[in-house]
Parts: sequence; C-alpha cells; structure tokens
Amino acid sequence: MEQAITYVEQVNKLVGALVSVPSHKNVQVVKGRKYDRVLVDGTVKFFIDKDTKVIYGAKSAVQHNLRRQYGTTAQIDQMNWGTLEPNQNTALAADVAAREATIKAGYKKRGRPRKVTP
Repeated sequence: MEQAITYVEQVNKLVGALVSVPSHKNVQVVKGRKYDRVLVDGTVKFFIDKDTKVIYGAKSAVQHNLRRQYGTTAQIDQMNWGTLEPNQNTALAADVAAREATIKAGYKKRGRPRKVTP
C-alpha cells in the first residue's frame, strides 16, 4: 500500500514538473495495466512502467521506446523537462552517459561498404 501511495505521489510530481514547462499547457495521466501514459497537450509523450517505475519516451500512442529513458520516478528532480536532458553533475546524468556509451560501443554500421573509385 505504501508503494502505491509513493508511486502516485511521484507521478503527481512528474505532472507538476511537466506543467511548469511554459510550452506544456495540458498534462494528463492515463492509467493502464502495465504502463501509465502521460499525455502532454493531447499527445502521448511518456510511458511509466508501473513495476520498475522507469519513464520511457513514446514511439506512438500505444508503443513505448525502450531506447529513450528519462530515469525513474524517484529521479524527477534530476531532469530538465523543458529540454529533456538530465541536469549536470547528477546521478541521472552519469547513468545516461554510461547507457549511451554502451549503445555507441555496440553500434555497427549497416549496409554494404562504399565503393571507393580512384
């Protein structure tokens, strides 16, 4: 019961942080079975996983993007919600840098190599 109360408080804190951004006029939370969707000005922008409390970006209105992670609901203060980048010198900034480094290390260019003509 306490976990549910803290989850609701953290989601309300996220809504408050998003409303404070001048370009966002209307922010709503739509409850779901596994994910809660956060609608900003009528379009789905974020998904919140109820089990892990990780905030994901949205590919579409019904699909979350695992590549876009904005921390957890406990790390809401460490994110600049206007630019969607973590604040400098925070634990979230270090997590994002480490995740991007692992993605970049495993990146393999696709397609066939360019033909070089002399």
